[in-house]
Amino acid sequence: MLSRRPRRLLSVFSACAVALAPSLAAAADPAPAKSAGTSPAPPASGAAVGDAAATGSTPAPSPVGNTAAGNTAAPGAAAGQPDAQPSPEVLAEAKQRFDRGYELYEEGDYPLALIEFNRAYELVPNYRVLYNIGQVCIQLGKYADARRALEEYLGKGGDQLTADRRTAVNKDLVMLGRRTAFLTIAANVENAEVRVDDVSVGKTPLGPALLMDAGVHRVTLRRPGYLPKTEDVTLAGGDNKSIEVTLELQPEEKQTIVVREREIVDDSAQTWIIAGWATTGALAAGAIVTGIMGKNEANELDQLRGADARDYTDLAQRIDDTKKNASTLFLASDVLTGAALIVGGLSLWITLDPPEPERPASPGETPAPKPLDSVAVGYQDGQLSLRGSF
Repeated sequence: MLSRRPRRLLSVFSACAVALAPSLAAAADPAPAKSAGTSPAPPASGAAVGDAAATGSTPAPSPVGNTAAGNTAAPGAAAGQPDAQPSPEVLAEAKQRFDRGYELYEEGDYPLALIEFNRAYELVPNYRVLYNIGQVCIQLGKYADARRALEEYLGKGGDQLTADRRTAVNKDLVMLGRRTAFLTIAANVENAEVRVDDVSVGKTPLGPALLMDAGVHRVTLRRPGYLPKTEDVTLAGGDNKSIEVTLELQPEEKQTIVVREREIVDDSAQTWIIAGWATTGALAAGAIVTGIMGKNEANELDQLRGADARDYTDLAQRIDDTKKNASTLFLASDVLTGAALIVGGLSLWITLDPPEPERPASPGETPAPKPLDSVAVGYQDGQLSLRGSF
């Protein structure tokens, strides 16, 4: 970064303050007014701003817009100079911001000084402020902004600039030419947003080349439907470089269809479990009912055996029939109880260890043989037996 002495700019900054003061005084009062830190006499018409003894009325600045790309050195120039005279309030604010910028510059706070000078130029676009903006940008290393400001200063100052001032500015421009470069950006598609160092500079086609500081810059192009493209560009001082960025169409998103094999649920085991426990319950209920009925017959048999034969005409026959009924009911109760135990045991086995569902064999695969389960139920000599392999 260049080091420039603030003392070199003292007369320039003071003269700019003088240039703004008469406009403020003329708007507020026809009589000349004093400006802080300046001569009470108004500048003479046509005198150069750089001369400390400038006198006469302030010439109206030309309505020329700022054509700088990227960060503008003088933002207010884009709108041009209005035809109407600025109001006293606007002139007062411009004077206040100019004085604040001058103080900040002398204190070495160049970033804030630049903000104040830019704001003063937005309010009252007097070309003289462009010189201050250019010099502060040089101090900050913003060489492209300084070059734009000083070139505009020469264009708008014209014949009003002294030969010495024009020579000094041209010397600065030669120095800035070695620290700046031009970059032309083209693309294969239109209406693509162009960003340089994460700052938007427009959309394609951009048109004129961009004036930029020498160095490495990141150029990014974006447009909906295309893949973004970023390139790093290195610019040397005095370069006039062109790049063409090719954007590629964004590929269509392919939908992936996942086909999941439906799981075959084998509910045969569940069916057997339900049926087994239902059967067990029915057999147990039958065993209880027949047992109660057999008990009733046995009680009646005991009563008949103790009865008087004179009370019954066929007592022997009734005793024999009641005995047979009791025996049959007790036998049925025993059979039902045994069956309930067998079915309940099988149901419990299926519940605790259900059979695995059969997996469909893959093509060419030989299905495994099923194991043979044998279960045999028998009744002999009043006893139930269960035989089998599990």
